[in-house]
Amino acid sequence: MLSARLLTIATAAAIAAVFVAEGWWLAEGYRDARACLNALPALEENGNLTVDDLARSELLPSVFEVYYRVANSFGSRPDRLRCAFGEGPDGQRHLLGVEFHGQPIGEARLYFLERFWLDDPAAIRSGEARLDNEISPLSFLAAMIGRPHPSLIGALLCALLAVAALAAGRLSGGRRQS
Repeated sequence: MLSARLLTIATAAAIAAVFVAEGWWLAEGYRDARACLNALPALEENGNLTVDDLARSELLPSVFEVYYRVANSFGSRPDRLRCAFGEGPDGQRHLLGVEFHGQPIGEARLYFLERFWLDDPAAIRSGEARLDNEISPLSFLAAMIGRPHPSLIGALLCALLAVAALAAGRLSGGRRQS
């Protein structure tokens, strides 16, 4: 009786851990994806911008890739912006690196981008006016999720094992009573 209650509590805790881990992963993915999209107008200063796709890097889960087109008086050209996120020296999540036109931007430009553009709601609104976002909601969600976080996979496996053990205990207990 006590082990069944303990198993029920363990199952509930494992399921709660899955939801918390996935919720945190989604919130972090949303924040990072939005920050990368918001950085694009600051870096690409001329022309109209059309965002075609947004993806989380396959190999580096903290890197987002924005595929876009620039249209100006010289014509239209495709390009890609890559943004890397992680914990800074202060323990907070920051933009740690940006690759623009295939080259990393310098530390000073990165600092100014994060401090004076991404932290300024008026600047972001002005940039959004030049940004034509053609990313479908499903594509944006897929970029937010990316690959499942390893702790999420572990929590999910624990939850599945606990549910299986609970079900096995209830099934074996039900047979004895028949």
